[in-house]
Amino acid sequence: MKINLFKSVLAASLVAATLASCQSEPEVGSTLYPTAEENYSAKAYLYTGSSDGNKLTLAGVKSSTAITLSGDSALFYVRLSAPAEKDVTVTLAASSDGVTARSGEEVMSTEAISLSKTTVSIAKGQQETTEPVVVKLVNGDALKNLTMLKNGVTSVVIKSVDGAETAKTNTKIVVATDFTFDNINASGTLNTAKQIALTDYTMSSPNTNSDATKLNDGNNNSYIYSYVFYEPEFVMEFKSTKTVSGVGILCNYTSYGYGVKKVAVYTSEDGKTWVNMGTASASATYDDNTPFPVVFNSPVTCKYVKVKVLESFSTEKYPRYLIGEMYAYE
Repeated sequence: MKINLFKSVLAASLVAATLASCQSEPEVGSTLYPTAEENYSAKAYLYTGSSDGNKLTLAGVKSSTAITLSGDSALFYVRLSAPAEKDVTVTLAASSDGVTARSGEEVMSTEAISLSKTTVSIAKGQQETTEPVVVKLVNGDALKNLTMLKNGVTSVVIKSVDGAETAKTNTKIVVATDFTFDNINASGTLNTAKQIALTDYTMSSPNTNSDATKLNDGNNNSYIYSYVFYEPEFVMEFKSTKTVSGVGILCNYTSYGYGVKKVAVYTSEDGKTWVNMGTASASATYDDNTPFPVVFNSPVTCKYVKVKVLESFSTEKYPRYLIGEMYAYE
């Protein structure tokens, strides 16, 4: 009797265990550890086609008194990650919220830009607006109030989406100015009383066969002599940040036309991001003892100054230049 009872209990236990095992094992083809269901619905995002990610740069020339705009507009599209199941409406807005300024930039007012439209539609079955949205600089107080020698930055964002979802990324476009600054005083004079010591900076050049260390060795008879068409560049690197009011370029053999006539000048705080100060031109020839003056309208706080030779007074078929020394002034 006891044996039969034991067999009955054992059989019942085995059946229960088998049923429990069958219930807990996943079916063939099912996920062992269930995951959240993927969401493949259409999501709206912004697309610029720019190699610089979702960033647009708008150009112009800025002086201490005026702004001239050129290349001051760019376009972008509103897209969906999948074809729309119904008509989609996307609202856009300029916004400075969360905008970060890099070296040489400052966050500017949203009034510095305009949008050709702030509401766009994407038709059912489509993934992109039929026409782009144009963002353009506005030549007004918002741009004029930017600190001289600083570029401005703001953004355009997706404000709302009706008929689809908003994507988690690419919902903001950074819009920045890329000004050339007219910071050259054509009639200015160098403050020779505040010349920066030659030992306070080093000279370098990316051009081959140009020993730029000759340009601050105190000897005008050790010089760099080459052709203008190489577009030679020379970089001053100060030991510490300086407030620079101008640069002097001392040439040699100026009677042969080897004096520099026109240069482009750039400044930088880190040696990577350069700000174009404009171009300086000499209206008349000068002698070997007179530096060609490059005077800034507004002194520039920087650690680097780059000078690019554009023209000399040479009338040769292939004009040459000759620079002996390069000075800097506070």
